[in-house]
Amino acid sequence: MDFDLLNKKLSEYIISSNNEIEKQELSERHEQELFYASYTKDKILAMDEDEFYEYIRNLWAMVIWGNKHYIVNKYIEDNGFDNLKTQLVYLLYGEDSLEVRWDHFKEQIKGFGPAMMSELLCYVYPNDCMIWNSTAVNAYKILGVKDIPNYNYQLTGKKYLEMTEYSKKIQRFLNEKTQGNYDLLFVDYFFWDSLRLEKSVEEPSKKKLEVSQETIAKSLHTELKEKIRDIGFWLGFDSNNEVKIGTGAVVDAVWDFSINNIGKVTYVFEVQTGGSIDSLIMNLLKASKYKNVQGIIAVSDSIQLEKIKKEADALFKDSNLKIQFWDQDDVLAVYDKLQFVNENVNKILHIEDSL
Repeated sequence: MDFDLLNKKLSEYIISSNNEIEKQELSERHEQELFYASYTKDKILAMDEDEFYEYIRNLWAMVIWGNKHYIVNKYIEDNGFDNLKTQLVYLLYGEDSLEVRWDHFKEQIKGFGPAMMSELLCYVYPNDCMIWNSTAVNAYKILGVKDIPNYNYQLTGKKYLEMTEYSKKIQRFLNEKTQGNYDLLFVDYFFWDSLRLEKSVEEPSKKKLEVSQETIAKSLHTELKEKIRDIGFWLGFDSNNEVKIGTGAVVDAVWDFSINNIGKVTYVFEVQTGGSIDSLIMNLLKASKYKNVQGIIAVSDSIQLEKIKKEADALFKDSNLKIQFWDQDDVLAVYDKLQFVNENVNKILHIEDSL
């Protein structure tokens, strides 16, 4: 870690945090901390769906969503409400190690990413758990931290604790510098206010991901599906995962929108992280036969996409549609950029929800 740069940025932030605007923001953040500190294991388990909505909607990780009802309802629908609360209590208060609880929660619960998981953990354990989000990733890159995960699936419980150690170093450095008693929530505020908009010199890693292991392939597959769904939603489509397109074709993701006097237009996505290329090609071939389908897209790494293209050329010779190709690294880049845009616009315009 570049401690000279860290010292410079912290000195600037400490000075700026004494102005009235920063004092107001710190006061609002303190109210946020008190809100989540009021929740206990029993209170979470006793929540009804309206109370759960309030609990989730207040997270900073939810700023990216204009329609928070949509995504909270999706969490409940995909996971079952009682199961969701039970698993959440286990993540936050379980007796197993945090590494075990983190991995178990990720495996059992759909939709909750590291940003939401870590934010909730940070409210409960502000000196032990950092908030891991795109702002933290950018801050770490600027400060010279190495081996930062590019994909959510790579952030295992073990890796999360490893990344948290860097924030603890910043916390200790800050407290020694100021003789203060700042926690890891304050480190997150520092990241947001001082490093969020800076560009890191390091380019995103183009190292190809090893997905031969079944568990890794499954985790990456799920992550890519959900990010494609979210990209579609942010672009204004009606987007869903695991959609049946006609007879015999269940595809990974679909973007729909309706045009007056024309009807519904559909874009179909299939993700390949392991297993049979033939299955992906056949699903897209079946989907291409339906008149409302205007685009069929294969998503994988560049090596797999070349293989898919070679095998698909002959099969799609007589089809009305040709397969389009989307590199998974580009999916991630688009997701991060749209997340940044939505987060900032919703915050600036104070968009709380749209029904």
